[in-house]
Amino acid sequence: MNEIIGFAAVIVSIFAGMLFNNSRFGAIDARLDTLQSELNGRINTLQSELNGRINTLQSELNGRMDRMQADLSQFYRDLGRHDAKIEAIEKKAS
Repeated sequence: MNEIIGFAAVIVSIFAGMLFNNSRFGAIDARLDTLQSELNGRINTLQSELNGRINTLQSELNGRMDRMQADLSQFYRDLGRHDAKIEAIEKKAS
């Protein structure tokens, strides 16, 4: 009889431990879900901020490239005029 009571106590202890662990796993799972949601929100915020910064930099770089292209075009026009003047002066001198 004592063996049956001892065995029953062990079984009850095992079931109680399983029930306690299952409820703790549920709490841990809920906490992990909360943390994952917060982390996803932070990642989305950072991604939006980075995309905004990248777009700003891209716009600035495009503007600078356009100005450089305009300056280079003006340089070649000036160079062409100077070449024409040099050729005219060389023809007069010869």
